[in-house]
Amino acid sequence: MSLYQLLPTFPEAISRLGQTRERGCILVFNADEAIHLFLDEGHVVGAKAMKTEGEAALKKAFELKNSSYGWMPGAVPAQVNLDIDIRDYMSKHGTGPESRSGKTIRLPTVQIPERKERKLEGNYYFIPEESPTFKLRVKKVTNVVGREGTCDVYVESNQVSRRHCLLQVTERGLLVKDLESTNGTFVNGIPMTDGYINAGDRLGLGTYVMTLHREKV
Repeated sequence: MSLYQLLPTFPEAISRLGQTRERGCILVFNADEAIHLFLDEGHVVGAKAMKTEGEAALKKAFELKNSSYGWMPGAVPAQVNLDIDIRDYMSKHGTGPESRSGKTIRLPTVQIPERKERKLEGNYYFIPEESPTFKLRVKKVTNVVGREGTCDVYVESNQVSRRHCLLQVTERGLLVKDLESTNGTFVNGIPMTDGYINAGDRLGLGTYVMTLHREKV
């Protein structure tokens, strides 16, 4: 658990960040507004809201009602527009932990190097027993199987839940996770909540059964 998840208010969190002199962005938000405050070495070096920036946005962060906050470590601003010592600012403006509170969350860092999605090492596909000329292909690394039209692997059967199970391509093989389906998920007739399926195995979605195949690339 992050240190900042233990702090109930935004003023307490930004005060602690001023003491620890960490670099990152603290996001203050409610249903209508989001304000990014970028911190570095105990200073606010950037502040931006939807319609304001700089010190006006910093001031607005302390006044935002019904707000929550999240901490994104390592984030840096696109443009430095402030250089305000956090402790001096809070002392001069009389801000303190009692000024307001909000739900605390921790957000992931936004400064993540661009990565390409891992390519599939083989082409998986299923052949339904009731339609042996039809192929249901696994096209992504992570796939939702179900009879909902937006599913990655669409199966038209009343035995199949709208979002029946998850298929994930891993280095070990194809991982199957049941998504609390109504009629259950089975591998070779055995109920399966979370496990691997190999080429030649039969995947059962209720009584709808299909066999897994794999083409090498």
